[in-house]
Amino acid sequence: MAQKSLALELYSNADEAVDQRYMRQMREQDDEPVPTDPSLPSFTLVVGPSPFSMPRGWEFFLTSPYEGASYISTVLHNAGFPVRIVDVRYALNPLKTAFDQIVGQTDVLGVCTFEDNFPFCRELMQMVRDAEPDVPIICGGSLVTSVPHVFMESTACDVAVISEGEITILELMESFAAGKWEQDLPNVRGICYRSPAGEPKRTRARGQMMDLDSLPRMRLDLWPQYHSPMGMQPQIISSYSRGCKMDCSFCYRTTPQVRAKSQEKMDRDMAWLKEQYGVDFCFFVDLTFSSHRRQTIEICDAIKDHDIRWTCLTRCADMDVPRVTAMRDSGCDIILYGVESLGTEVLREARKGSSENLTVRAMRTTFENDVRFGSLLIVGLPNESNESLNHMVQFAETYNHVTRVKYLSAMPGTTVYKQAIASGLIRSEIDHLNWLSIEQALHEDEFLNISGLSEGACRDAYQRIYDAYQPGPVMDFKHYPENFWYFHPQPHDGLDRSTSYAGTGWREKWSSAAGGLAPGSGRFTLDQCASPEVAALGSRLVPSGAEMMRRAAALGGA
Repeated sequence: MAQKSLALELYSNADEAVDQRYMRQMREQDDEPVPTDPSLPSFTLVVGPSPFSMPRGWEFFLTSPYEGASYISTVLHNAGFPVRIVDVRYALNPLKTAFDQIVGQTDVLGVCTFEDNFPFCRELMQMVRDAEPDVPIICGGSLVTSVPHVFMESTACDVAVISEGEITILELMESFAAGKWEQDLPNVRGICYRSPAGEPKRTRARGQMMDLDSLPRMRLDLWPQYHSPMGMQPQIISSYSRGCKMDCSFCYRTTPQVRAKSQEKMDRDMAWLKEQYGVDFCFFVDLTFSSHRRQTIEICDAIKDHDIRWTCLTRCADMDVPRVTAMRDSGCDIILYGVESLGTEVLREARKGSSENLTVRAMRTTFENDVRFGSLLIVGLPNESNESLNHMVQFAETYNHVTRVKYLSAMPGTTVYKQAIASGLIRSEIDHLNWLSIEQALHEDEFLNISGLSEGACRDAYQRIYDAYQPGPVMDFKHYPENFWYFHPQPHDGLDRSTSYAGTGWREKWSSAAGGLAPGSGRFTLDQCASPEVAALGSRLVPSGAEMMRRAAALGGA
């Protein structure tokens, strides 16, 4: 068996008696939710901002309800706990907006962590701790799972939930409601916590749920958008599986082992989303949607009865005519492929298990069966050369099939991250986490120059690939927040394939959109979060959004 690159506790299974009990409870309470009991402790779950931009047609992804927060809030709601989601992803001042909805209004605070929201999490938790020292703070999500030691050593987090959270949050809240945290926490698997003396402790791993059919149907009405004047948007982020059979060097997975819902469970979930919330488009964020042919066809059979359009992520090696046909017939608009690069040595170093031949075969199979092919590309992977990078640019410009390009990020917990720390490219983990909070997925972003290519070559390649974008699947999105930021008007429409899909001028007003950078983001530019040598390799030629904020602040502007 190949050596596993992620923390070993992520590869365990939640298969003990207590796990079985809570999975049974989730099933039963999905059928018959417990009425909300105001005597139980209330729980507020905060979803913080991300600077990440999305290309034209994908803006719905920035505002959609998503599974992690939806499942955590749903299992608690179904168990009778008073639950609220505070969503400040696109607030002008997310810290103040969140704080004002927390203090004096909750018994327990939950904070969703992402790779790019560490400063927000850290500052919000400290503000709440200073105002209400007795309110417990629980963190969950990908970032705290990847670097729990940072949260326990450097933030006001009381409990860090590792990997999946549905079982763990039920066990934690039941214990808290019974007033038994001090005696129970050492025995709650899959967490880091503080002892009564304040010392960080870690419990045994819980691992992944063996049966995803025990998950409830998501209660999207717990999101504030549901109660807004515009109502719930009809696009949703969902999945039928967790985990990934691959082990790419740049990708972090909180759930590396593959688990999947049954066809019957998927059918029930889709019927619920359609009938209860009017969902008409779904982004399936399974890491490898079409990994297994028979399973893919069965899941597509479950989807096709619900009259939705959808998109998904998958690998070029996992596509053939039976799979793409089933996907097309069930409403698939575009399939997003993790191409990343075409360089043989690049793909080998990244452990992609792919090749240029596989990519071209998948592209032709997809196009020939009337589904759009979407490339996801990375600029700056190890072993990239000027020749291989230019080849990837020509590939993008020839086929006009790009859905996303980004500079390589050293994501916490990954092989690339560990190597960057060992080599001194990352000065400190906290510095790096702060810096990740200003990455907007734009040409002008700062980047860690891991490939050794010149900054100019990387930026030129990024710009040309970015200009080769194709339209996203939701061009008539109507839930734009009033304070979205819009980037890079582009009069060039691309190939006829793009205009036949989205019309002429489909991105003449903007190519990407995002929530604004959080106030104070100018503190986290690379020249302040890395060594001068590292900063010089990826931040000299173009000022980033955070650098522009800092310059404006220095001049007394906004």
